[in-house]
Amino acid sequence: MKKKLLFVSILILAATSVVLGFTLFRSDKSNISLFKTEVIERGNVENEVITTGTLNPVMQVDVGSQVSGIIDEIYVDFNSLVEKGQVLALLDQSAFLTKLNQNKANFASAEASLEKAQTTLDNLKKKNDRYAELFTKELVSYEDMESIETQYFNAKADLKSAEAKLSQAQSLLEASQVDLTYTVIKSPVDGVVIDRKVNVGQTVAASMQAPVLFRIAQDLSKMQVECSIDEADIGFVREGQDVRFTVDAYPEKNFEGKVSQVRYSPIITQNVVTYTTIVGVGNPNLKLLPGMTATVSIIVEQAKNVLLIPNAALRYSPQFSENELEQLLDDHKKTSATSDSVSSKKSYANTKSPDQKREASQRIWILDETSTLKSILIKTGVTDYSYSELLEGKLEEGQFIITGEDTTSVKTSSSNSSSSMNQMMRMMR
Repeated sequence: MKKKLLFVSILILAATSVVLGFTLFRSDKSNISLFKTEVIERGNVENEVITTGTLNPVMQVDVGSQVSGIIDEIYVDFNSLVEKGQVLALLDQSAFLTKLNQNKANFASAEASLEKAQTTLDNLKKKNDRYAELFTKELVSYEDMESIETQYFNAKADLKSAEAKLSQAQSLLEASQVDLTYTVIKSPVDGVVIDRKVNVGQTVAASMQAPVLFRIAQDLSKMQVECSIDEADIGFVREGQDVRFTVDAYPEKNFEGKVSQVRYSPIITQNVVTYTTIVGVGNPNLKLLPGMTATVSIIVEQAKNVLLIPNAALRYSPQFSENELEQLLDDHKKTSATSDSVSSKKSYANTKSPDQKREASQRIWILDETSTLKSILIKTGVTDYSYSELLEGKLEEGQFIITGEDTTSVKTSSSNSSSSMNQMMRMMR
C-alpha cells in the first residue's frame, strides 16, 4: 500500500514539474509577444483633402430667344458639332414679316409727309420774302405781312415734325428688322450641343427673360470639377495644388488635375459652410462627360522616399503594471537601463524632461537589439492619418517600433495550465 502511495506521489510530482515547465516556457514566449510591432520602412506619404464635385465644361453658353414665337425648324440635335454663326433653329416669321411690312409703309408715308412739308415751307418762304419787299415799299399792310410770317413759321414747325415722324418710323422699321433676325437662332460660339430644350411646334414665350433653347459647351477637351470644400479644410487648399479624382464610370482609373480657383464666396446650407473650389482637368479622349460626380482628393502636402512611422505607434503608451514590466525585464535578463529606458509606467509618468514638453514632439516606444524597451522623442511631418513622415528622431529603416500590446497569450497560457493541472489531479484520483 505504501509503495502504491509512493508511486502515485512520484507521478504527481513529475506531472506537476512538466506542467510548471510548460507554463514557464509559454510565459516567456507570451512576454515576447506582449507587444505588437511594425517595421519602419521608406515610402511616400500624402496629406489629402477629400471631397466630391461635379464635372462641367470650362465654358458653356445657354442659347435663348429674345422674341416670342413658334419653333418652325430645328437644324441641330444633341451632341451636334456647331460653329459660330451656324443656324440652330428658326421661329415662325409670318407675324414678324407682317410687322416689318407695316413699318415699311409707315416709313414711306413719313417720307412723303416730310417732302410735302418741305415743299410747303419753300413756297411760304418765297411768299414771305416777296411780302417783306412790298412791305418796305408800303404796298402791303402790316396785317398781311404778319399773316404771311405766321404761315411761314408754321411751315418750319411742320417740317421739323415731319422729320421727327420720319425718324420714328425709321426706328420702328429697324426694330422690326432686328426682331426678324432674332427669329433665326444662331450659335454664338464653336462647340458641341450638350442640351436641347425645345421641339418643332413648341411655343417660345420671351417676356421677362429669354428662354433657354440650347446649351453649348465650347470645348469638352477641357473640363473643370466644381468641388465644395468644408470650412475646416479650406485653409489647406491653394491654387496650383495637384488633384486626383475618380468617377463612377471608370472606377479603376485615376484622373489628374490642378486647383485653378478657390472662390471666396461662402455657401451656407443648414448652417454648414462650404467654399467652391475649381479643379482644371484635361479631357483629350472625351471620357469625362458633363454632370459626372467626381470623388476628389486634393494633395495639400506630400513627402517622397521618407521613413514612415505608423500612427498607431504615436498613440501608444505602456499600459501594463510595474510588476508585469519588471517580470518582462527579468525574463529577458536586463540588469541595467539607459536614460531612455523605462522601468515602470509610474516612473515614466513622473519624469518628463523639458524635451518631452516641446511643441510638436512625440514619444514612441521601441525594442532595441537586446529587446530593451525604450522611448524615443521624434518629430513628424506629413501624415495621411495611417503613417507619418519622420522629421527628427534616432530611428532607422528596418527597426521595430511598438504599436500596441497583446496579453491574450498570457491569459490563455495561464488558463490552459490550470486546466491541465486539474485534469491531471482528477486522473490521479
